Amino acid sequence: MQAQTKRPQLEEVVVTAQKRVESLSDVPVSVTALSGDKLADAGIGNLSDLSEYTPNFKMVEGGLIPNVYMRGVGSGSNQGFELSVGIFADGVHLGRPHQTRAAFMDLSRVEVLQGPQSILFGKNAIAGAMSLVSGTPGDEFEALVSGSAGLTKERNEVNAMVSSPITDVLGARFVYKYKGEEGHQKNLLLDRLEPNVREQAMRLTIGYDPVDWLESSLKLEHATRNQKGRQFELTDVSALTECSGEDVELNRRKSSDAPEQVEIESWNATLNLGMPLEIGTFNSVSSSTGYRSSDLFDADSSSFNTIPLLGEETYEQLSQEFRFTSPGGQFIDYIAGVFYQKSQLQFIESSPLTVRNGALPELRNADCSVREQILVEADLARDFKVDAAAVSAFTQLTFNWNEQWRTTVGLRYVNETKDSTRTVTEAPGNCAVEGSCTPLEEAATTATLDALNIRAHNLASDREVSVLLPSVNLQWDTTEDIMSYITFTKGAKSGGYDARGNNDNTDTFGGATTYEYDDENADAWELGAKMRLLEGSAELNIAAYRVEYESMQVSVFDGVSAFVVTNAGSALTQGVELDGRWLLTEWFMLSGSLAYLDFEWLEYGTGPCFPGRTDNVNEGGESCDLSGDKNLQTPRWSGTVSGNINLPITDALVLDITLDASYKAEHFTTGDLDPRGIQESYTKYNARVALGGSDSSWNVALVGKNLTDELTRGIGAGTVLDEGGFRTTVEPERIVYLEGRYRF
Repeated sequence: MQAQTKRPQLEEVVVTAQKRVESLSDVPVSVTALSGDKLADAGIGNLSDLSEYTPNFKMVEGGLIPNVYMRGVGSGSNQGFELSVGIFADGVHLGRPHQTRAAFMDLSRVEVLQGPQSILFGKNAIAGAMSLVSGTPGDEFEALVSGSAGLTKERNEVNAMVSSPITDVLGARFVYKYKGEEGHQKNLLLDRLEPNVREQAMRLTIGYDPVDWLESSLKLEHATRNQKGRQFELTDVSALTECSGEDVELNRRKSSDAPEQVEIESWNATLNLGMPLEIGTFNSVSSSTGYRSSDLFDADSSSFNTIPLLGEETYEQLSQEFRFTSPGGQFIDYIAGVFYQKSQLQFIESSPLTVRNGALPELRNADCSVREQILVEADLARDFKVDAAAVSAFTQLTFNWNEQWRTTVGLRYVNETKDSTRTVTEAPGNCAVEGSCTPLEEAATTATLDALNIRAHNLASDREVSVLLPSVNLQWDTTEDIMSYITFTKGAKSGGYDARGNNDNTDTFGGATTYEYDDENADAWELGAKMRLLEGSAELNIAAYRVEYESMQVSVFDGVSAFVVTNAGSALTQGVELDGRWLLTEWFMLSGSLAYLDFEWLEYGTGPCFPGRTDNVNEGGESCDLSGDKNLQTPRWSGTVSGNINLPITDALVLDITLDASYKAEHFTTGDLDPRGIQESYTKYNARVALGGSDSSWNVALVGKNLTDELTRGIGAGTVLDEGGFRTTVEPERIVYLEGRYRF
């Protein structure tokens, strides 16, 4: 009788998505987990790179700040916004857009949780949560050096890590990262490639376990990022660019006159304490984090010196969480804790403004001498500040009824206060410098700016909100290899204040009307299953979701000079997500994911209108009814597939080949659904061929990303103070590079 061949077995994926160590197959949430090795092999160096490997997740570079979306829900370009996707680094909430730019460094894994995660991750994880888990000191000495060099363009990266026990109870881990990359767009006017990025980061983690019942680690981190140039380029002609004759094709070529730049310095100090006791584990997470940024953005993205924005932003945050977790395996397993966070954000911006006739629709068909004529020059200054404090208490209980059935209930209470001021001042340009403005000059400047919805003002307000967020989850082990679940969760995202309003008008998009925006709320249902198949050689996870949002926060271009914040009304996002792995042989694995997304504005009566829109335009033409429409960044289908061959050549050598493909269907890149900003469906291909030691001590690899050189848009908008034009950010081109690693 022939012996049955045993199938190869998948390695178990361990996560902490529920604040305790669990197998991914036991977590009743739609989760994507990527190990540190996968991040390194795929060249995933930041959240933007991660977009290619996580369906229904997208990070795009905006003109002012990054925009992050999950399942079609995210925040736009406004310094007043907090992220809709909660990002957590070793348990510390990083809620500001600039904090998403940080490079990945020595991560053991990344966990992406889809849908509202209010109970354990907090109020602002209304679209989902992302947990970044850093490497920690171990019991043995280890060190790693890696580097890469671009072949098709400059791409230099160096990573170094050393970790060692110092005594029996004390250990340390030090990490350093440098990355330099030239841009993928040619600025014809400044004769340079943009955006040119230089990043440096370092981290010291000290682990101290003096007794059996105390584990502690102190993480000290510092990073800098220097970027020259932005990713916006003009793609449709405007009143002024038609006169200048500059390039307006989507071709990675631009003619921005301002020497755009972004400089960010960030820091983080985190103290984690753990006390494993017989009755459970007590954890404390204390953190001080923040950043300083300085940036120059050419808001007109053209050769005209219309409105360069020079901004400085400072953010400081203190937080403390205490959490107690039961041992697990009892009739009632539970987690309970309290959380406090205090923060301050200050944003200062100066804008020398030159308004030409090209800003006026009635002069669009006039000759160039008329369009280029200067109407007014002015100096604008903005000062925005917000102080915030939040305190919350949470608990989650799991009732293990028997070996097949479990019920988990959770509740989080949040109280939040915010105080804010916004001041905008204006003065005629030339004479303001000389200090000799006449009343007539001041009156003419004020009248022109007022016609463009720009008005000097001073607004101040404070708010206090309390919210109670419940969650209920039912799990059923259908068989030994299948776990199914259904969940209901209420989510919320903090309201706040608009940093970018240009006036104190009280009309639909007036700066006073939209200065304060309300909390965003969500009711979320999810039905899913985690399946172990083919005797453990394959796994498949599936989740179907339906989330209804109320008072969604959006930032939209007002069609003239600014992005304004409003609560848009209600929206429905629903769909299905699948992901899985299949180890066909000991040396060949297939993995992939597929997502279907259906987003619809249920009620959005005062949405923005793109130029020339004629349907659903409200009386007066200031707004459009977008009810029934889609949102930006909502491709109907998205997915990834990856094949990995890990084949021993000799006892000492291993050949590792990975091929990845990521697909996104057609979608809008602008909130007003301007058809000029549609991104057609595309597929991007990446590949990695590596030769290394069988003991994983070294390897050298040839890596290619975006091999077919797909030209894709990130986010789009109309031109500022320049009638009729359109611009878009352009994502990176093909790059091929060599990399090598050596582990001691």
